[in-house]
Amino acid sequence: MTTGKTSSSLSDLPQDELVVYATELGIVADPDTPHGELLRRVRERRELLMEIDRDALLEIVVSARVPVRRSASKEELAKQIALLQRPALAVLSDRGLIALAKLRDIPAGPGDSRTTIERRLRHLGGLWARVGRKRRRLAGTLISKLFEGSAEQRRYEFLPEDPGGPSLKESIENVGVVGGIAQRIRGAADHYVEEKLDQIEARIDAKLDEIDRRLGEWRDRELKNRLKLVKITLVTSIIVAALSLGYDYVKKSSARQEPSDPQAGTMAPE
Repeated sequence: MTTGKTSSSLSDLPQDELVVYATELGIVADPDTPHGELLRRVRERRELLMEIDRDALLEIVVSARVPVRRSASKEELAKQIALLQRPALAVLSDRGLIALAKLRDIPAGPGDSRTTIERRLRHLGGLWARVGRKRRRLAGTLISKLFEGSAEQRRYEFLPEDPGGPSLKESIENVGVVGGIAQRIRGAADHYVEEKLDQIEARIDAKLDEIDRRLGEWRDRELKNRLKLVKITLVTSIIVAALSLGYDYVKKSSARQEPSDPQAGTMAPE
């Protein structure tokens, strides 16, 4: 999973930023939650994302018709899923349904029946949450007819092929009236910013590659120079050692040729 804050940066985050990050991942958190407890929940959620299949997360997002890139990371998909207030349970496979239940902190596994998991998900949040979803669905239908005409089913496409994203009705149903309209208005600007960020990232990558190439050339030259110095030092040491051995040999040969008696070469006067 790429993507995301490292463990060290999580520990350094202020309390308010950590609360925002945890909420984006779908964790129920508030400013009064102890910092250590919040860190533990975030790390558990990230470990859960590592266990869940990415295709299951992508299936949940696509079923809700939320526009994402096909290459979106698990963390990006989890943030989109956390915003969904009425996921399309009927069209999800068993794998996607279990993944959604785990992200909602609902116990679910292969041994649980599909009906049981769907009932647990629908009852999440209580009666007033379901009433609110019904109200937002009605408002989304009315506003969608006003702005978009007849609501016909459209084929889902990934970003950036379909920058328009979901219909206005679906956006309002998922995130509310204000959030749906804001998401609709913000879509084009977000897509433009994403394209520019991708271009900037590509330029930065190219510069980093060039810097890495130049550093590699400098490292190779430096290594060649050091190897040359090592060779010169080694040859010099061998020459000095050979001269030293030659000098010792000559010295020993001269010592053997000298007479053993110092008076052998002199005669007494008559």
